Amino acid sequence: MSLLFRNNIKLLVCDMAGTVVNEKGLIYKAIGSTLNKLGYPATDDESKTWHGKDKREVLYKHITSCCGSVNKKHITHRVNKAEKLLLSELEKKYFEYDNIELIDEELLEFFGKLRADGIKIALNTGYPKDFQEKIIKHLDLTHSVDTWISSEDVLYGRPAPYMIHQLMEQCEIPSVNNVAKVGDTVNDMKEGINAGCKLNIGVLSGADSMKDLSKYTDVILDKITDLNNHDIHVY
Repeated sequence: MSLLFRNNIKLLVCDMAGTVVNEKGLIYKAIGSTLNKLGYPATDDESKTWHGKDKREVLYKHITSCCGSVNKKHITHRVNKAEKLLLSELEKKYFEYDNIELIDEELLEFFGKLRADGIKIALNTGYPKDFQEKIIKHLDLTHSVDTWISSEDVLYGRPAPYMIHQLMEQCEIPSVNNVAKVGDTVNDMKEGINAGCKLNIGVLSGADSMKDLSKYTDVILDKITDLNNHDIHVY
């Protein structure tokens, strides 16, 4: 019996970039490139804090920290410009240059088996909603999952629990004891902890390392489809 069934999981909430989608870390490189072009360079240590977070929130916080006392209207204008530039760069790298793919060629089959056994699959992300849906359609995920949500749909993105709780409502899952969160970043795991998820599953297919993830997870896998392995046990 697999880890999910042993723990009576009815909803698996999956991060997208680095967990379901292999985008080769382009999102964080693109954020850094965007900020640098606009005159707001970031250090490597700063960029590590972006993992899994709402992309507009990342831009807003970094630009605000660089601009000091500039008024909110001017900050918003600069953030809007940065977000437009970021999404334009990602559109080219993701879709025109076809730089994204499923994290595992067996992912859709894996999702299909889980759903056939009564486990619902939900996707959540720090991407804007329209961009999230472009990725879902591009990778033909639309009919392989039950629902999805963007941090744009809630008051606060990760590590706040709001996306998970809304997905529970959408999927009619009344208890967090029936929910597992899987992701590749510390912020994914903190989101799961804050939501009260029964299982928090880290994967090494994306941004953060085993050392970073191990403080916040019940189990760490190489990739999401390793959940097929019946020998996995929580720490």
